[in-house]
Amino acid sequence: MMDFLKWAIAVTGACVVSASGQAVKVLAIGDSLTEEYRFETVFSGPTSNPVDSNTKNWVELLAENRRADLTFGSYEANLLSYPDFRDAGYKYNYGVPGFTTENWIDVIQSSFFDTLSGDAYAIGCYATKTALVRHLEDDGIGVVVILLGGNDLKSDYDGIFNDDQPPALLTEAVQNIRTIYQFVRSENSSVPVVICTFPDIGATPEVSEKYTEPDLRVRARQRIADANASLMATATSLGAEVARIDSVTARVFDEVPFYLNGTLMTYEPDPENAPDRLFCHDGFHPATIGQALIANQIVDAINRALGTTVEPFANRVILGDLLGLDPDQPYLDWAGSAGAMDANPDGDASPNLVEYMLGSEPLMPDSPFIFGADGELSFLTLEDRFRFASLQVLESETLGDDWQPVPENRIQIDASGRWQIEPSGDAKNFYRLQVVPNP
Repeated sequence: MMDFLKWAIAVTGACVVSASGQAVKVLAIGDSLTEEYRFETVFSGPTSNPVDSNTKNWVELLAENRRADLTFGSYEANLLSYPDFRDAGYKYNYGVPGFTTENWIDVIQSSFFDTLSGDAYAIGCYATKTALVRHLEDDGIGVVVILLGGNDLKSDYDGIFNDDQPPALLTEAVQNIRTIYQFVRSENSSVPVVICTFPDIGATPEVSEKYTEPDLRVRARQRIADANASLMATATSLGAEVARIDSVTARVFDEVPFYLNGTLMTYEPDPENAPDRLFCHDGFHPATIGQALIANQIVDAINRALGTTVEPFANRVILGDLLGLDPDQPYLDWAGSAGAMDANPDGDASPNLVEYMLGSEPLMPDSPFIFGADGELSFLTLEDRFRFASLQVLESETLGDDWQPVPENRIQIDASGRWQIEPSGDAKNFYRLQVVPNP
C-alpha cells in the first residue's frame, strides 16, 4: 500500500586540492579556444560594447574557479606584455588566435638564426619557443594541455566536405600533434601531457549554415571522427591522456534542442552574447557554456594523468555560478504560484517537485498512483522532466529506518513514461518517491 511520498533535495559540492596541497601548474598550447576570451574582443564581448567581454573560456573558468587546484601562472592584464605570440593573460597560457598545428610546428622548429631574418613571424616563433622551453625546463610545470585542430579543419573544411577523398590535412594534423608532443617531451621527460581531440567545427552555426547538404554533412563528420580516432590512438601510443573535446561538439550535433538540466540553450548566436547561447556572436567560438563543457573534459583528463580529484563543473554550477541563470528555472516556470519544491499547496501528500515529475496538478488534489490487486504500483511520469531531476522509488516493510531503493529488476518503464513496480512479496510494503534535482 502507499503510505506516503517523501520529497528530498540534495546538492553537494566540495573543493578538492591536489595531493601535494599546491595548485598544479598547467601549461596550455592552443589557439583562440585557449587564449583568454578577455582579449578576444572580436567575438567575446557584446557588439554594443566589444571591449567588455561577457564570455569566458576554459582557461579563465578553471583559473578563476579552481585556483586551489590548478594555476596557469601569473596574470598580465595589458596587451604586449610578452615578447612572443601571447597577447597578455596567464604566464603559462600559449593560446594563439588563428594558429594551426602547422604554425606550432613552425614555432618548435625555429632557431636562433630566425632572429636574424628580419621576418616578424619567424622572430615571434623563436621568441615563443624560447619562453616555452624555459617554462618546461625550469618552472615545475605539472601538466601540459595541447588543444589544437579547429583552425586546421577550418583552413580546408570545403575539402573535408566536398572532396571525394579526405584532404591530407586530417592526417597531417594528427602527425603534427605527435611532433608537438615529442617537442614537449624533449624539453621535459616526465611532465604528464593531455592531448585534446579536434573539435568538429561542422557543429558551429558559421559552418553548418554554409555546408547544408545532409549526406555530405554526415560524410564530413565521419572524416573528422576518423581523424580523431587516429589522434586518440596516437595519444595512447605516446602515453598521453586524451580529453574528448569532440564529445562536446557531438552533443551539439545530436542534442537538438540542447538542454542543460532542463534549461534550453539556444543554438543561434545573439549579438549581445546572451548567457543562454551555445556560441558567441561570431557563430564559431563556443560561448561560456561550451567552454565549461570543454573545461570538464580537460579536468577529467588531468585527473587521470595526475591522480588528482579536481572537481568538474556540475550543470547547476554552470547555469548558476558561470552563466548567472537560475538552475531551477524549469521548475519555477512550471510551478507559478504553487510555491517551493517542498511545498504541498493542495494537501494531497505529493509535494510540488513530485507533482512536477508526474505531470500532476500542484493546486488540485489528485491521486496519480494506481495499485493492482497483487500490490503492484504504477504511475505516469513526464520524460522531459528527467532533464531537471531524478526520481527513485524507495520501499519499507516497517515505515522505520529500513527504506531501500526498489531493485531495478522490479521496475519497468514503458515508452509512455509509466513506471510499474512489482511487489516484493513481503507481507507489507510501503513506498515513497524521492525526487532530487540533478547536480
